[in-house]
Amino acid sequence: MALTTTWTQQDAVGFNQASVSSTANMTTQVQTNINRGTLSTTSTPSTTQVTSWLIRAKEKLMELYGFTWKRKFAYADTVASTYRYALPKDFAGGGAILRDLTQNKRLSPMNPVAFDTAYPDVAGSSNAIPTYYCIKDRELWLSAPASAVYRLELEYTRSGEDSTAETWDYLPEAMLFKLSDYATYRAFMMLQDWNAAQAYKSEWVQDTQESKSDDVKKKWAQLNYMIPNWHYTK
Repeated sequence: MALTTTWTQQDAVGFNQASVSSTANMTTQVQTNINRGTLSTTSTPSTTQVTSWLIRAKEKLMELYGFTWKRKFAYADTVASTYRYALPKDFAGGGAILRDLTQNKRLSPMNPVAFDTAYPDVAGSSNAIPTYYCIKDRELWLSAPASAVYRLELEYTRSGEDSTAETWDYLPEAMLFKLSDYATYRAFMMLQDWNAAQAYKSEWVQDTQESKSDDVKKKWAQLNYMIPNWHYTK
């Protein structure tokens, strides 16, 4: 039986967008780029195909690059005597920050080996207010098992696989133009216009690399150009 946990996504602050703020607008951008007439569900390429390319491009961006706007917040309520919870379906892996909103505190993270060493039998532990947490693959483990209903907030890295597949507002508009370029590249591939396809692919690669470089500078500046000491980060 699959482990399930209901996570409620916190409201996200959307970027200011104008030209390509929706699937329809980005499809129009692709239509303009390929200059083959009006795209529809029966055209080549079809609007359905363009939409799938846009979503694929979005997920590729989120998977390949560590953009500052990949962070996401969601909350879930604990269940008494329960210590295992499923992570949000768009959890991209890696580290996460867990806060107990009921107790107004931050739980302490542990790696799986340390967690299992310290708590070899979590299920047999007495119920209490959870203090430590561990991420095992796509599961969140708590110690101790919750003694009551506590609201936990998870800050994590999103995969791009949103609860609504065509959610774009958390992406800067510059990124939406890049998604349109990727879809245009795939459209020209389908149309067997290899030169145009290569040109848009090159633009996609160059633009995303530049964005990655710029985002790294932002993170470096946020750290005051200093490497953080993770041993003392809570």
